[in-house]
Amino acid sequence: MHKLLALFVTLCFACVALARYDVDVFNNDLSKKFRFTVTYDAGRACWCVKNTQTGTIQGVNGGTIRLFSTTDCTGKYNTIPSNGRLSGTQWVNSFSMGASGASSDSPNGYCPNWYTIG
Repeated sequence: MHKLLALFVTLCFACVALARYDVDVFNNDLSKKFRFTVTYDAGRACWCVKNTQTGTIQGVNGGTIRLFSTTDCTGKYNTIPSNGRLSGTQWVNSFSMGASGASSDSPNGYCPNWYTIG
């Protein structure tokens, strides 16, 4: 019985460690979508989307999304709650996602048109 319980607890921790947050970014007419992913243990990732049309941003699988007008996830931000969706986000130049309370990483100047990548 104890071995079964230990196996179950280990499996639960493994699932949490592999958990991920996703953010879908859509263009203005919703004809293009790019999915950004960060694993739960990766902290709070930041992506520059200055060169990507951001008509709608939607969270998937939990995590809090912070929207910035800057390109490096600094300064004031608006928040999309876990699994929320916000339209009219053309003003967004970067966003971060991950666990609440963690500080955002920097995109290190990498700012492509994400729709042309994948």
